[in-house]
Order: sequence, then C-alpha cells, then structure tokens
Amino acid sequence: MLIGFKVKNFKSFKDLQHFSLLAGKVRSNDNHIVEIGKHKILKFSGMFGANGSGKSNLIQALGMAQIIISKGVGTLINNLYYRGSEVLNNEDSYFEYEIALNDKLYSYGFEINISKREIMSEWLIDMTKKTEKVIFERDLKRNLSNTDYKKTNSIFSNCLIEMKNNRSELFLKEIMRRISISKNEDKFFDDIVSVYKFLMFDMIIVKPQTHKLFDIDYYKRKDKILEILEALDINIMDIENEKTDIKNIQAKLPDNVYMDLKRDIDLMTSRFNKISCTLRIENDIYTIKKRPDGEYDVNTLKFKHKNSASSFGTFEESDGTIRILELIDILLSKNKLFLIDELDSSLHPILVDGLLKIFLKANTSNQLIITTHELKTLDFDLVRRDEIWFAEKSQNGDSKIYSLEEFKDVARFDRKIDKAYMEGRFGAIASINTNYEN
Repeated sequence: MLIGFKVKNFKSFKDLQHFSLLAGKVRSNDNHIVEIGKHKILKFSGMFGANGSGKSNLIQALGMAQIIISKGVGTLINNLYYRGSEVLNNEDSYFEYEIALNDKLYSYGFEINISKREIMSEWLIDMTKKTEKVIFERDLKRNLSNTDYKKTNSIFSNCLIEMKNNRSELFLKEIMRRISISKNEDKFFDDIVSVYKFLMFDMIIVKPQTHKLFDIDYYKRKDKILEILEALDINIMDIENEKTDIKNIQAKLPDNVYMDLKRDIDLMTSRFNKISCTLRIENDIYTIKKRPDGEYDVNTLKFKHKNSASSFGTFEESDGTIRILELIDILLSKNKLFLIDELDSSLHPILVDGLLKIFLKANTSNQLIITTHELKTLDFDLVRRDEIWFAEKSQNGDSKIYSLEEFKDVARFDRKIDKAYMEGRFGAIASINTNYEN
C-alpha cells in the first residue's frame, strides 16, 4: 500500500509537496483504514481543485516510476520541470514513494535532471525498524553507490558496481532484468522484487487509450463482473470469450512496446505465478495465457445485452460502459493501488456515487486515489475528512496540495462540505469574473 508520496520540480509543482495516506484522528468510517504495524493507512483519497490546479500532475508524478522503468529517462519530454515564474530547468526533480508491503515499510525514490534526461540519484531503504537499512543507494553526482548489507548476492553486487555511473537507467529496472534472466529466487531479492512488483504491476493508472496488463482473468471472474454491472444498472447480461491471435495485439502496438508487454507477461507467469492475465488496449479487452511451449492462447471479450441476441466488442459499448469496464478492477483485484484521473469522466453523478459506495463498503485491500469535480463525493456520510485533498495554483503558477484536515474547525461533521467548498472556504476553486462582457 502507498503511505505517502513526495514530488518536487515537476510540471506545476515547484516546491516539495507531500501527499499522505496516513489516517488522521477522524473517528468516522473506520472501515476505510488498513492497519499495518503501528500505521493506519487510508484506502481512499479524493483530490479536488479547479481546472489547471495540478490535480492531474499529481497522478502523472506518481506514474513517473513506471515511465522511467519501462521506457528509460531518455524518452522523457525534456521540459517537464517547473516552468512558472522561476524556471528550474537546471534543478533536479524529486520523486519518493513511501510504501507498506508484506508488513515492511520502504522508501523508494530517485532524482532526475529532466532537461538533461539524466538520473542523479536513486535509493531503496527499509524503514521497518527504527534504524533504517539501505538496501541500495546511488549518488551519481558523487559517483557513489552503497548498501548496508554485508553479505549480498553476486548478481546484486556486480550490478551495483556496474551501474555506479549509469545515468540512463534505474538500478531497480536493471537488477530486476538480471534476476529475471537468471531466474534467481534467492530470498535476498525479496525486498527488491516486492517494490518493483508494486510500482510496475500493482500501481495501476487508469486513463483512456492506454494499454494495461492485469494479473486477473476477466472471463474467469465474469460472474462477479456481471453482479457488479447489474448493481450499477449496466445493460450487460453475459460475457463471452472469442478466440483470436496475439498478432492482433502486436498490430496495435509499436515493436518496442509489444516486446515489453511480452516480457511483462513472462514475468507474471514465471516470477509471480499467474496462470493467465488480462490486457486492456484501445477499448478492447483480451485474456492471455502463456502455454508451456512458449506460445500464447489469446481471447477477446464480447458482451451480450439483455435486449439483443448479438455479441458486442468493448469498442462498441457506450463511453460510460467502457469507463465502468476500465474501473471495475478496483472491485475485483487485491492489494492494488488505483490512480484515476477525472473519475467522473463520462459517468453520471449517481454512477460515480454508487461506484465509490460499493468500493468503500467492500472489505478490500485495494487503495483508490482519484481526482474529481464531482461534489457528491464531498459528503461525510461517504468519506472521511482526512481522505479529502485539494490542489491550488498560486499566482506564480506553482501548485500546492493540502488536506481538509488542515480545516478541522471549518470542516465540522455537521456542515455541508460541498456547500462550504463552493463558497471558497477551503480554496482550490476557480475565481470566475461574472462581470465579463463579450
């Protein structure tokens, strides 16, 4: 689970911003909390703010680890640093993930110089005990690399030496590549594998027109999916599997992306012991199973409606139904972090409200972070005060994020929070000039 995230000098974030999922002293909705050791971690958080306030930038910042691991720092657009009143093109950008996995706490992060497209530092620290333990760290400005382990696996130690001056790739990516190739199952690597798996496979960014691999089989879970669709009043009565070929997937992807996808499928079926998985791409959904001979069994999902004898592909469904199919994983998966920008996009407010109620009432180990403009979410019957965050941009163009917990006196539980927000009590709202005349 994600405990917190820090970002600096990225897009509209100039100064260091700290987003936290640690529970405050709120006493309502205790079922929204997962306890890991002495920490109480929230399962949900909603980010509000005016258009252009920085909400989407937070989701993009959280996804930077996936981008750099999968594509490399050299593929970044080289102007993603803060470009407000003071341009910070020569300053390093900072990204840090505070994570709880398998009863252990970790800090993983990196600094990059975006304009140079270079990695400047990287670290993975075990923070479970009072005395932190450095699993690995690299400081490329000083040409230093280090670990607190006195005894290490040779694959690890060789990689740390060889990556000492490598500014183009993350150590986390390279060590996982070597572990995968060697098929080494030494428990020494458990911390590294757990953090990599969380960042690459368990942190799921839901946005349209992107491909995503899930370690669940939609067709095998169709009974549960149909229950959820019925509860949300979606007109689908059955789900069918139609055999297809992996070449149909290959045709939709650039060669390098397709090769990365095959690598990820192999990693899921070997290191993470998944028999089959689901791929969502270009408004289509595929189930994929790797056979012992190395080939792939691929099926595409079709949907049957109550008022039709025909079957329909995902791409033939309405925008709202496609959006629900994109979001349904939050109710099917376990131990995942879902990041959803503009949850209310293409959805009726009642559907947004219903989806969140089902998620928040469920006994789930998933986390959900959303950005939204839907005011029905600002309801203390639905969410806790510490689950509500705001993004606001200053006149200089830099974004600040802050929690509703900072307004304890104003945000009383007997107050209509949506009304107080629209009145500007918490900031993070557009200032409209109603006297403008065209």
